[in-house]
Amino acid sequence: MKKSTTFLSIILFGFITTAMAQELGQRASLSEDGTIQVETVPLPENYQNGENTVEFDRIWRFGEPAHPNLKNNRGVTIADIDSDGVDEILYGIWNTLYAFKGDGTILFEKTVSGTILLPPSVADLDGDGTPEIVLNTGGVPNAGRVYLMDSTGSDLPGWPLNFDDHWMINAPAIADVDGDGTLDIVTGERVTSNQGFVHAIKMDGTPINANWPVEILATPAFTPSIADVDNDGNADVVIAASSAGMYIFDNQGQVFPGFPVVDPNVKYSYQSPMLADLDDDGDLEIIGSNHGDAPGFYVMEHDGSYKAGWPIATSEWTYSPATVWDANNDGVLDIFMSDRNTSSTQGEELPVVYGLSPNGNNLPNFPIEKYGGTEGVISIADVNDDGELDLIFPSIMTDSNGFGYIHAYAMDGSGEIDGFPIRTRGFTFLNGAVLGDVDNDGLLDLTANSYTLTFGTGVDSTFVNVYNLNVPYNPNTIVRNGYKGNNTRDGYVELGPIAGVTEMDKNPTINIFPNPSTGILSFKLPQSILNAETNIYSVDGKLVFSEKGNLETTNNFNLKHLKNGLYFISVTEGDKKFIAKWIKN
Repeated sequence: MKKSTTFLSIILFGFITTAMAQELGQRASLSEDGTIQVETVPLPENYQNGENTVEFDRIWRFGEPAHPNLKNNRGVTIADIDSDGVDEILYGIWNTLYAFKGDGTILFEKTVSGTILLPPSVADLDGDGTPEIVLNTGGVPNAGRVYLMDSTGSDLPGWPLNFDDHWMINAPAIADVDGDGTLDIVTGERVTSNQGFVHAIKMDGTPINANWPVEILATPAFTPSIADVDNDGNADVVIAASSAGMYIFDNQGQVFPGFPVVDPNVKYSYQSPMLADLDDDGDLEIIGSNHGDAPGFYVMEHDGSYKAGWPIATSEWTYSPATVWDANNDGVLDIFMSDRNTSSTQGEELPVVYGLSPNGNNLPNFPIEKYGGTEGVISIADVNDDGELDLIFPSIMTDSNGFGYIHAYAMDGSGEIDGFPIRTRGFTFLNGAVLGDVDNDGLLDLTANSYTLTFGTGVDSTFVNVYNLNVPYNPNTIVRNGYKGNNTRDGYVELGPIAGVTEMDKNPTINIFPNPSTGILSFKLPQSILNAETNIYSVDGKLVFSEKGNLETTNNFNLKHLKNGLYFISVTEGDKKFIAKWIKN
């Protein structure tokens, strides 16, 4: 099919010229009814203007007319859907799903019923080695569907599903809810503002059991998150009703005791939470943000109470999903949240990206302060090949020429990465960036979507933008990528297993002492081993130490040269493997 890289619409915003010829930009915000509003604001002196083509080359851009009011938010999906070893890019524009190859050619395009509002989810549902694509649609007038497609975009038998043309709101999540070894699809159906349903659907299009779908008393507010919240061995579904509180359902469709948790000052929309064991007690916490009369960031326990130190109030509403990872490699998961804070005072920098510990304290060098807030997806990756993870996030701003921003900041407080922000045609508001090597040249690429917003006689357009970051591609340095961190959108975060290290509870036979330690790794094995291979991995999957040789039952390695943090120890002999976690401090 024909590749299109032409600007279909060049948008000129009207700006007021002051006596001082101060540069004015645009600031986007999301209203309670889901529409995007734009206002003109002053920009700081020398605020970045125009398109960045010096540090990073744009490989290609694809654009099409966009729905006047409804845009595909939360980024694109990259996945190897044709099993050729190279990721494709999936993106919805209005009522068409596009699958692009890395050179910008179209692998397939599929017309769907309704409007595509969030990126599709991708996983191998039946374990046959080929991925499936799951897509929700909605729109006005309502014509929503749930699609399950093969790698060519063809509908699987019995799909799409139609629930009375209702808006299938947010993105679908994929997980094995019923424990039968096959992945299921969990998705929300909006009936009215006072009624919604959450569906748990098998691959054949039927509910996982007779108790599904379950009803909630308002619009399903976000993409469901799925994991074993109460550590009983069964998956649970976390979902909120927009104005009627937080729910947790077990896999039999039964609501948890004490739920829904309803606070009339708290509302939920778009801020899909993450699930993680922040305190290592076996139970999972719900980590997210909310708007309403009490907007803020929260960590909620599985009994409905807030974790000590939470919630944390924000000055304005926020629609940002959380990102969770052990970014400082200390064995403790960290929480990253964003705020749309943008001062009306020219040049004033305000907190916009927060790095928080499980008890709600700021991490070192956080929050990141800048002019122009963010309200989109935060990805975590090493974008400049310096061995350190970085935060990649969008902006609510465009400059006077209508160019938006994709930012990348180092976590060590040194500021924005050289070459950033990347400048896109149009807003990156509510979106984000995904990392990979889509053109298979061995270098890291960044893919981001953007859209213009016009008023009056203009036509909105939306774009897919692909940039070469000119550093080697290493998938182990991309730890949270795009909406909810990965393509299943299940929202569950745990450390390990990584880099060939199998599950810890299957091989708990290394006794490390003391643990933590200051650099001397001492451990006991149940027996001496000839021709053993000892490998040590950092939490982001890098092999940091490897040695072959004989091991006694008690062994010592001097690893004082390693940075402080969490490491995975693997000792192998043939088909035997011994595993442990070690913290260096």
